[in-house]
Amino acid sequence: MPGSLTEKIYYRMPVFVQNGIFSLAGWSLRRKRYNRCFYDQLARLKEMEWWSKGQIEEYQNSKVVETVRHAYQTVPFYRRWYDEHGVNIDAITSTSDLPKLPVLTKSLVREHQEAMVSTRVNRKWLIKGLTSGTTGTPLTVYLTADGLAFQWAVWWRHKARFGLTPGDRHLTFGARVPIDQTQSRPPYWRKDYFNHRVYLSTYHISKRTLRDIVAYLNGEHFVFYTGYPSAMFALTSLMEDAGLELTSPPRCVVTGSDALLPKYEAAVRRVFRAPVTEQYGMGEFAGNMAKCPEGLFHVDFECGLVETLPTEAFDRRRLILTGWGNPAMPFIRYEIGDYGRPSAGDCPCGRQSDGFASIDGRLEDFVIMPDGRKLIGMNQVFEYAKNAKEIQLYQPSANAVEFRVVPAEGFGKSDKDSLLREFQRRAGGEMEVTFRLVDALERSASGKLKAVISEVEPRGQPY
Repeated sequence: MPGSLTEKIYYRMPVFVQNGIFSLAGWSLRRKRYNRCFYDQLARLKEMEWWSKGQIEEYQNSKVVETVRHAYQTVPFYRRWYDEHGVNIDAITSTSDLPKLPVLTKSLVREHQEAMVSTRVNRKWLIKGLTSGTTGTPLTVYLTADGLAFQWAVWWRHKARFGLTPGDRHLTFGARVPIDQTQSRPPYWRKDYFNHRVYLSTYHISKRTLRDIVAYLNGEHFVFYTGYPSAMFALTSLMEDAGLELTSPPRCVVTGSDALLPKYEAAVRRVFRAPVTEQYGMGEFAGNMAKCPEGLFHVDFECGLVETLPTEAFDRRRLILTGWGNPAMPFIRYEIGDYGRPSAGDCPCGRQSDGFASIDGRLEDFVIMPDGRKLIGMNQVFEYAKNAKEIQLYQPSANAVEFRVVPAEGFGKSDKDSLLREFQRRAGGEMEVTFRLVDALERSASGKLKAVISEVEPRGQPY
């Protein structure tokens, strides 16, 4: 258990032993992600991405009908919900009929998570995960083994567009904590031999650790870098301030999890000396989009459909997703809380799937540490409070944070202890932490729930 005696023992072990333990965890992940279904689906996806508009439309029409009927017949929530709304399932015959169905919200999913699982699957064999979105409280998601492999095949199809393969050695900028927050000497990274990756702790990127990290990167060769672009930007900003160069650049940089802002992309491309691409996905597997070499987000129509609804901004539309990649827990007309700018005309890359020029709403929220570091991944702290409806971190000063919690039934000391433990694993023990229970949380004008509201101004370049 995180924060337990087992973890304390792990942190005290020699680095080579930690690498072995980290690799064993990677071996378990590899078995789940890269089964025979993964390789079959990846080969199929590489063919389908060149389908014509007519082929795509026909395919999506059939999948919408199949998915809606499957949900109504086997998922208790959808049967009850559609009956309450007077939905005629037989009237759903194509994608154009989807507006006849109500829009699914995150609050509905959170309230009815267990009832959203299909009765056609054996729960004993399902893979349970949590969403990793940057807002609110994570959702519990159940996937079939083939559904998880299909999701990873979609993600690797994107990487394949840039000449990358699953066997390529890579560096991950991640927000998990395989390294003790109090560690003050390198290595600030751990190795996963089974997945050919090195995991760089984003919580250890600072002025103090900079030269050790850059020296390590220059002494190694990674085919690609991947992970949070905000963390990459933190490192590149520090490197430019210190006049340090990357002498062993990767072939490509693949970003995800939070938004690749133009200033992030420019800095990463300039300092890492490599092309930068981006994918948009989520733990719910309600849909996916990924950039082509021309820089346009293409909808991965093989696993879902993206509808858009208008907003006050004429070129900015709400994203409504319908996914069929995971029959264990289908998401139909799901409002993810993000926004997109649809593109007009055909893409020069030749792919005929719908495109988006940009996607907004995925900005990672930061806690600013007293030493100026930015802590990302607070959603991974929130997931440990099992009895919270929603959580938000408020930071009034550099030395204090407040967990604002909309409690569910049963919220109590164990939830607070879990939040405190997970926050301190990432931030250390120097900040004052308090809790406040509230009826509702502050949202932006667009209705977006921010994971962190900070009153602290970053010092100079954000890092």
